[in-house]
Amino acid sequence: MEPTYKVSFWFRKILVPIDGSENSLKALDLAIDFNMRYGSEITVLHICENCNQDKIKRLVENRTKGKINYLFKIRHLNSETSPSNEILQEINEGNYDAVIMGARGLTTNPDIITGSVTIAVIVNAPVTVITVR
Repeated sequence: MEPTYKVSFWFRKILVPIDGSENSLKALDLAIDFNMRYGSEITVLHICENCNQDKIKRLVENRTKGKINYLFKIRHLNSETSPSNEILQEINEGNYDAVIMGARGLTTNPDIITGSVTIAVIVNAPVTVITVR
């Protein structure tokens, strides 16, 4: 299937924030599909304080299974920032065309449909944000 120019243009460069939750991994699956269909460049972003980046890298590798090339970035939190601010900063610095992210992350409250980080990104991002459930 040849990519259409219009769709290819909208999704040239995609940011996928990953926290290890099932929804974030589903978002990665969608980004992989965009890469395979439209040639989108994928950047996987993990934000953490004291994280085990090897665990997240393994999750991403298991999902991609060598199907695509992607860039993996880590941004570290400190007391002056938040995950949503780090995502928004990465969007602005990286000139992304779209963000694909899970609707909610690792929260344990099953009543929450859309997480606070996702809502903050949706409201403040200057680009298209696709949320995955």
